[in-house]
Amino acid sequence: MVELIVGIVLILAGTYGVLGAQPFVHFAARLWPHPIHGAEVGNLVATNFIIRFISLLVFAAGVAMLVNYFV
Repeated sequence: MVELIVGIVLILAGTYGVLGAQPFVHFAARLWPHPIHGAEVGNLVATNFIIRFISLLVFAAGVAMLVNYFV
């Protein structure tokens, strides 16, 4: 039963991370203390990718837990 609940929570957290990464990066860019140029934009793009990738891994872990629970 705990595996079912944890799997659902991981799926929800992963979905939020994948879909909610872009507003987080835009918020961080607005708070940046100086104009963004070249390499700094690359850092923001890389941060967006890392957040989405880790969130996708969390989502996949949740799906795996649910599949393991029901099979």
